[in-house]
Amino acid sequence: MNLYAQNRTDRFLLGYEIPAAAFQFFNPFYIILFAVPIANLWMWWKHRGKEASSLFKMANGVIIMGLGFVFMVFASMQYESVGKSALYWLALAYLFHTIGELCASPVALSFITKLAPVRYGALMMGVYFAATGLGNKVAGLIGESASEAGELTIFAGITIFCVVFGILVILILKPLKRLTHKAEDLREHQTDEEAEGFELADD
Repeated sequence: MNLYAQNRTDRFLLGYEIPAAAFQFFNPFYIILFAVPIANLWMWWKHRGKEASSLFKMANGVIIMGLGFVFMVFASMQYESVGKSALYWLALAYLFHTIGELCASPVALSFITKLAPVRYGALMMGVYFAATGLGNKVAGLIGESASEAGELTIFAGITIFCVVFGILVILILKPLKRLTHKAEDLREHQTDEEAEGFELADD
């Protein structure tokens, strides 16, 4: 994404050329802007009796992140036709990537603590972050191959993979939830009981 901003994007705004690194502003800005609304949205969704498990949230997060690359497909098409792509494509892509991240990343960390045995909890958290590092390495390899395969092919491929993978997880959600042995439900029940205990103690 940084390379695309540097080499393919028209970064002039009101006569000023925006540095490519400045596009990293979008992610933290969107996190600050949307973290609380998205958390409230999931609470509202759950209180309506809808599916709101961690697996469901993560699957939707992956789909939303994948859809963010649709804007990069449009950006690539614009670049091929006029030689530069507009900066708003990157802004929209980062918007969807951040919303997807807010749906997937926080619940993923929480999900690990719920599923992992107590003695292996710290180890599994380390494995999670190691997987994140591996993902960054894969992203670099994909970026290197973009010059040969073309950005349009790369972005379209990521979109299709993420959307298909997310839909597949949703389709097999019930078998996956059975594999968790209802650990998430038990942990939430324990949390509710602890909260009630604190309220009684306060009284």
